[in-house]
Amino acid sequence: MNNETCEKNMDTFLSLDKYERIPLRLTLHLLSCKKCRTQVHYLSLAEKYASEPIKQTPIKDALENMPVRPVTMTKWIIWGIIMILLLVVFCLILNRIDRTSFAIFFNIIFGTLVTAYCVLFVGTNMDFFIKKIDKFQTV
Repeated sequence: MNNETCEKNMDTFLSLDKYERIPLRLTLHLLSCKKCRTQVHYLSLAEKYASEPIKQTPIKDALENMPVRPVTMTKWIIWGIIMILLLVVFCLILNRIDRTSFAIFFNIIFGTLVTAYCVLFVGTNMDFFIKKIDKFQTV
């Protein structure tokens, strides 16, 4: 169907009152035009969800009902061990090479990686650390 016809039919649909009978011409158009049919479907869903009452729950109840995902440290421990092993390997390689500029470059890069590792560890496990801090403060 062309856009003009679709636009006129959508205007007709939007001008209808709630639960008013859809005219036959509009029904035939909706049966033949998928675009308009999906728009009408989405409008009906939006009206249905907009008419439902809003559930007001206190923030405390909402926070208590949030799912808590368990903190697994295995990935962090494995990557930490890999970083330590890489540090040892590169230190052995650097002892054989007499370039100080390469050693300085490596130490800066490795320091940046360790800092990023620590930031990501604390940032992704923030809820774990907050609970641990709360336990120490209540004692």
